[in-house]
Amino acid sequence: MQDGGEVLFLDGVGEVAVTIGRNGLSARPLHPELISSCWSSITLQPKLDSKINFSDVYAIEMLDKGRICGPWNTKTAIQGKKNIEMHRFVVHGITRRRKHPSPWVPCEYIFGHKDLKICKDWFQHLISCINNESGRPKNLMVFVHPLCGKGRGVSNWETVYPLFARAKIKTKVIVTERAGHAYDTLSSLSDIELKAFDGVVAVEE
Repeated sequence: MQDGGEVLFLDGVGEVAVTIGRNGLSARPLHPELISSCWSSITLQPKLDSKINFSDVYAIEMLDKGRICGPWNTKTAIQGKKNIEMHRFVVHGITRRRKHPSPWVPCEYIFGHKDLKICKDWFQHLISCINNESGRPKNLMVFVHPLCGKGRGVSNWETVYPLFARAKIKTKVIVTERAGHAYDTLSSLSDIELKAFDGVVAVEE
C-alpha cells in the first residue's frame, strides 16, 4: 500500500484513488465524466469524493479473481474493454436512504487490482481498521418472535441472518413461544451469563 493512496478499480465506477482516513475509506473517481450514478451504489459527495465510514462497514471479504466492470453508460471502459478480470475484495456496508422503507440498506463495494498482493494488503489493512473500532458486537442473544405483528419473525430472521454470519457475529437464537418468554429468559440469567453477550436483538413484524 502507498502512503498517499492507491489507484484501484471500483466495480461500476472505474479507476479510483483510494485513501484511508481516521474514520473511513475515501474513493475519488479519476474519470468522473464517465460515471453514471444509476450504476454505482455510492452516492457521490461534492467534488465527487465518496467516503465509506468504518462505522457503516460490517464485513470485508476476499473474492475469487473475476470481472470488474467499468462505467456502464460509456463505450470507453477499463483499458479499452467493458470489463477486465482482476483480483478482488468486497466491502460490505450499509447506506442510509430516506425514501426507502428501511433507513439502512445493505450495499457492497467491489474493489479490484491486477496485483494479488496489493489486494491482500488492502484487505488486511481494512480488516484491521474495522476490528480496532470499539463497540462492535461479537456475541448477541437474539429473540425471534414468530407471533408478533404480521407473524414474519422467523422469515425476517432468516433474511438478516447472513449479515450476522458475514460479520462473524455469534448469535444465540431463541424462538419465543409465549408472551413474556424473552423477559423470563433474561431474568433467569446470572450477571456472568449476561456479560457474555454484547447485546440483545428482538426480531418480529
